[in-house]
Amino acid sequence: MSIQDVGSAAALQTLPEIRQSKTITFAGKEIVTERSISVNISAEALAKGMEGHTPPTKEEAEKRAQAMAVVRNANTATYARGPSLASEFYSDPQSAGDAVKFIDFFQHSTVNPDDMAAALHQALVSPQASGDSTTSAMDLSMTQAKLNEVVSKYISADYQQQASAFVAGFIAEKAEQADQTHRVVLTQASNLAQSLGNTTQARQHQQAIDQLSAGTHASQTVRHQMLSITASNSDSESWFRQFNQSVDSSGTLPFMRDIEKNHISALQQQWQQFAVFLQTAKQSDAAQETGNL
Repeated sequence: MSIQDVGSAAALQTLPEIRQSKTITFAGKEIVTERSISVNISAEALAKGMEGHTPPTKEEAEKRAQAMAVVRNANTATYARGPSLASEFYSDPQSAGDAVKFIDFFQHSTVNPDDMAAALHQALVSPQASGDSTTSAMDLSMTQAKLNEVVSKYISADYQQQASAFVAGFIAEKAEQADQTHRVVLTQASNLAQSLGNTTQARQHQQAIDQLSAGTHASQTVRHQMLSITASNSDSESWFRQFNQSVDSSGTLPFMRDIEKNHISALQQQWQQFAVFLQTAKQSDAAQETGNL
């Protein structure tokens, strides 16, 4: 865009390039874009425009420049530490819905953003197979374990306490979502039974809803048990041993016990792959940093 004074082309002055930024959100990530505008204005028009405006003092000008530098550096850091939008972290339905919640993990990461995105993706995915409330509880327990491992291995020491608190809140939120889904299903089943005149069945469903509200439903009990296994214990062999012991002592039907056992094997395989990835990525980043020195 150009504003020209028709008086004299020779009197034109070009002001410094002005950069306008725009922040857009794509796949759960904010991207800062910039475009430049060169403005031409005559010396006469410039002088007239400055009438009545007191020039800033040297101290004011320095403060203003420092403030602009802080904003510029923050925007640069945010952009530089963002992962590739092609990451499965953003495209896999199991992780994409929660991706934006982990933005602070990237700001306090000790590894490159793509490795952080890959680690978080693996932490949030579970084996895709049929199951029951027990297998769902195991999935959430392992998500807790993997996220805690990400915090331990990939988050800077000065932010680990906040990150651990976030993980605890995230797991509690997932548990509440599971309860809410269960509550909706039971309510629909109770209403259906009531409409069909099956008051006994309707009453049983209502009792289950009351148990959910009280936190004593069987699905909640098994979830608490599974979460306690990985809450603080870092011995992964102990986790899966306790998972198996819980299934063995549950008294479930043989076909369901087989499903749960197979699920444990799948979770263990996922964990082993996850642990190898964390170690390999950490070593790769360390070697790259050494090479850049």
